[in-house]
Amino acid sequence: MAAGLKKRAPVLGLVALLGVFGRCSTPVPPERTLEGLAEMLGHAAGGVVNPKQIVWEPSPGFLSETFLGRPVLFLAAPAPGQPRDVYRARVRVTLEGQPISVRQLRNITETPLGDDAALELRGDRAVFATVAYGRIQGIGVLDLDGIRDEDRPPGLLDRLLLAITSFQRTGSLAGLGRTDVVLDVPAPEARLNLVPPLLSIDLSEKGRELVYDLEQRTLRGGNGAQAYAARAVPLVHPPKPLMLWGVDTVREEVGALPIAWLEDQVFGAKDAVKRTTFAMFTSSHETALKVDAGKPVAAAVLDATKLEDESASWPPPRIPSIWQEVKPGEGEWVPIEAPFLKPLPVPSKGQAKPPPYFYKTFIRPDPKRAYSEVLFVALDMRQLELGMQAGFEDPKPLTGPPGDGRLPRDPAVVERVVATFNGAFKTTHGKYGMMVERRVLIPPVPGAATITVTEEHETGIGSWPQTEQIPSDLVSFRQNLDPLVEDGVTNPTGRYIWGWQLAGTSVMTQRTALCVTPAGHVYYAFAAEIDGPTLGKALRQAGCSYGVHMDMNPGHCGFVLTDIGDAKKKEFTLKKVDPEMRLPEDKFVRWSAKDFFYVMVRDPMPRDPSGVRWNPDAALQPSPAFIPGIFMGKLGVGGGLEVELTSFEKGRVDWRVRAGDKEPSVVGAPPKKLELTGDDAHRVLAALNLGHTTEATRYGLVFDGQASLPLRVGYATVVLARGQVPRILPPGRKIEVTKDEEAVQLPLLAEEGQLMPYARETGPMRDRAAMCVTSGGRVLVARARHDSADPLVMALLKVGCQRVVELDRGSHHPSFVHRVGGTTPPLRRYEGSVLYAIGRPMLPHAFRWKPQGTVKATKPTGFDYSPVPAKPAADGSKPGPALAGDTTPR
Repeated sequence: MAAGLKKRAPVLGLVALLGVFGRCSTPVPPERTLEGLAEMLGHAAGGVVNPKQIVWEPSPGFLSETFLGRPVLFLAAPAPGQPRDVYRARVRVTLEGQPISVRQLRNITETPLGDDAALELRGDRAVFATVAYGRIQGIGVLDLDGIRDEDRPPGLLDRLLLAITSFQRTGSLAGLGRTDVVLDVPAPEARLNLVPPLLSIDLSEKGRELVYDLEQRTLRGGNGAQAYAARAVPLVHPPKPLMLWGVDTVREEVGALPIAWLEDQVFGAKDAVKRTTFAMFTSSHETALKVDAGKPVAAAVLDATKLEDESASWPPPRIPSIWQEVKPGEGEWVPIEAPFLKPLPVPSKGQAKPPPYFYKTFIRPDPKRAYSEVLFVALDMRQLELGMQAGFEDPKPLTGPPGDGRLPRDPAVVERVVATFNGAFKTTHGKYGMMVERRVLIPPVPGAATITVTEEHETGIGSWPQTEQIPSDLVSFRQNLDPLVEDGVTNPTGRYIWGWQLAGTSVMTQRTALCVTPAGHVYYAFAAEIDGPTLGKALRQAGCSYGVHMDMNPGHCGFVLTDIGDAKKKEFTLKKVDPEMRLPEDKFVRWSAKDFFYVMVRDPMPRDPSGVRWNPDAALQPSPAFIPGIFMGKLGVGGGLEVELTSFEKGRVDWRVRAGDKEPSVVGAPPKKLELTGDDAHRVLAALNLGHTTEATRYGLVFDGQASLPLRVGYATVVLARGQVPRILPPGRKIEVTKDEEAVQLPLLAEEGQLMPYARETGPMRDRAAMCVTSGGRVLVARARHDSADPLVMALLKVGCQRVVELDRGSHHPSFVHRVGGTTPPLRRYEGSVLYAIGRPMLPHAFRWKPQGTVKATKPTGFDYSPVPAKPAADGSKPGPALAGDTTPR
């Protein structure tokens, strides 16, 4: 034995030396205190941890605690005062509770711009709140036992893949179940009280108490009513294609660069083989370019403001080819028609049939690859509108709960959806901004190509200004990269990386884009084999004024015609517009890991909070005839009185004022305009009586910027300009009217939603009228027979107006609205002044987005925390932390 030991002495000595070295290099276990544990966890997380923000999960038993570690949740920040994230780890502890080491550290939330607070654990449930922009964005609920069975995919292989992903993200094969209580209207503060099976949420605002049932996963108001501006969104894990799962999993472990290298090799080899094969079996005549192919080729530009003929504005003009031999159908637009596509939701009685709202064509923009085609889907933005939704994985939010990953469940939305299509890149490929229904997931990137949706349901596409502030009229936006084309220039910023790939390359793969034309229509572009710069050339060739690169690679790209019968019963009809699109047809209807867009038929009926039952006016409508632009409605204001309302929709009419014969004249003043001339006289749709001014009132009147009757600072002024919404200026403001504008002064009845004393003055019973302009650009006229203007103002305030004027210049003539096609058509001339509504071509609801002037900030400089005293729970249990954030020091 001695000989054997002597022979192995060097080996044993080396082992002993390594053991001593390993023991010395191991961090000394911390003190057996919360402070010591916090220091150890902070070191492992690379930040700071407050001892009061650590909660232990249920003990798995002594042996597991000692050798595998006990699970713990805690809040950690990169540095004191910075936003915190929820972390999970396993801490090995001795029988006496001495921490030994930290294993399997995972960042559960990863919201660097959102501060997680008020972490609390009861049994197998944990809750926390996320604060961003000084307000509570949502409350997260974690199931520590793992992902619920109903949230897992049904297939065995898919469940195995989910287990691997769960371990990768949470340190457990069972994963963590999660439900987010999303606050559509963020709250300034909140108190959480977790007493399973209920979570009580007090948002400290009347009517905003919430109760979440942990078992049933239902959210109700504190009194059992519908939850106000809040919803519970469980995180469901649908199946993911094996290839996509593999790429995402490997990328998360090894980084994006190796995957980019592999994609470059695979797609590059595929492109080389196809180009060689195509050249071998194709004649030179088939690949001959036009003589002038070196010059930019672009489709004709439509000016929608000058299109009187409806057929001339839709479908779009033909796209020219760069090839001598043109393929059948190349550049020619053909309708996309399917029996299940929904029509416009407007009454059809006496209404012209609208044209198809989807058209498609293809072009071949790559001079080196005659086989490479780009499919275009044109969207008629007179009949359609866009919405967008974030996926439950991407874009990965930096400010709070993830996206829903599915279409809104609002029947008013779902019943109008006619198509879905892919969004933009993963967050790991660029933290480009996204906001959905005013909830910011990722702040905007200045200069990035952006798709916006406004509160008036219009789509704008353009570059974000050099600010992180968000314009107040935006409801949603999505960004990606730099513009592919801008004002006729492809790749204006000179970008050479279009996707996460090796520098200097742009692989040939599936790519998509979205662009807007000068006429206000939107095109979706899809190509099976194309690089970024060539896709930009294709958009320019199609006549786009601005284009955004969307998602890329097979499995992610596609445009799907959609009809949803019953989403809960999974009753829907789906059809891809091209078989080359390899994404699942139901990708965006069930649950989507990535963000997407949805297309709805536009509801042209007026939208306001009044509850008025609007109907298209039976008289002549503005062009196009298939979409009404003038509506009638009635609104009860009490005492049995009904106010008659007329709504002129934004962009459907222009306005002119003409003086009445009884308007006085001023010596030396420019002459008054008494009649309409030229095209205006043939496009009149309505005339609104204003009466005439008197010696007592002396209201001003302006034509072509020159006052025929002097303007007075004490009166409200309605300023009219061609192609613009009327502006109502309040009294006391300096009045500026340009040479191309007209103006008429009228009495002010309401300002900032409050009645003026004049509105309550009583007089003889007569027909009265009042007018206002909503923030969205609708012009509303209220009429009733009454002894004061009070009921007219009340009706217009209910419809959403803030500033109201009376249609009476002092003569107290009976009000009227004369309509072309009605029983009382407008006259050429009146004894009182009138406002004429002049029909104009309808502009599509999409535009080249160029924010002007100052934008309203929604991103603060820091988080605002205010102490809130905790209230004892009704059952005497300890309440959750009070937070407006929370007040725990960091």
